Amino acid sequence: MCHRRRMVPALLVVAVVALLPAAAVATNYTVGDEKGWNPDVDYTAWVKKHRPFYKGDWLLFEYQNGRSDVVQVDEVGYDNCDKASALSSYSKGHSYAFQLKEAKDYFFICSYGYCYNGMKLAVTAKKGPASASSSSSSSSGSGGSSSKSATASSSSSLAPPYAAFVAAAALLLRML
Repeated sequence: MCHRRRMVPALLVVAVVALLPAAAVATNYTVGDEKGWNPDVDYTAWVKKHRPFYKGDWLLFEYQNGRSDVVQVDEVGYDNCDKASALSSYSKGHSYAFQLKEAKDYFFICSYGYCYNGMKLAVTAKKGPASASSSSSSSSGSGGSSSKSATASSSSSLAPPYAAFVAAAALLLRML
C-alpha cells in the first residue's frame, strides 16, 4: 500500500511535465548571410530564404562602421527610405543585434542613401515561440559559416501557468 501511495505523486509529476511545452528555441539570423548589411544585397530574397521568423528570434546586422547604419522605421519610412519617424537607430561598432520581441512587422533601412538601392529589410515575426523545426542551420554558399543558429531560451521565458506547474511538480518530488 505504501508503494502505491508514493507512485501516485510520481505519476502526477510525469503527467504535469508531459503537459509542458518543449523548450522554446530562438534563432539567430545574420542579415544578408556572409554579405552582411551592405549595399548590393537582395534582402527581399534573403527574407524569402530564411522565413518564417518568430517572436524571440534575433537579427544580427553586420556592417562597416561609418559606412552604414541600421534604422528601425515604420512601413511608410521603409517605403520612402525616410528616417524622419525612426523608432530606433544604431551606427556604433560593427554589428547590431535586434530581437523580434513581438509578433508584428518590422522594417529597417540604411539612412546613408543606400536604402534607395535596396538596402532595406522587412520582416514579419509570427506569434508563438520559435520551434525546433524552424531553427535548423543553413550553411552559406561560401562553404562554412552558418547564417542562423539555434539557441535555447532560458527557463524564465515559461508562461506563468507553466511556472506554477513546475513549482507544483518540484513540491511533489520533495514528498517522494
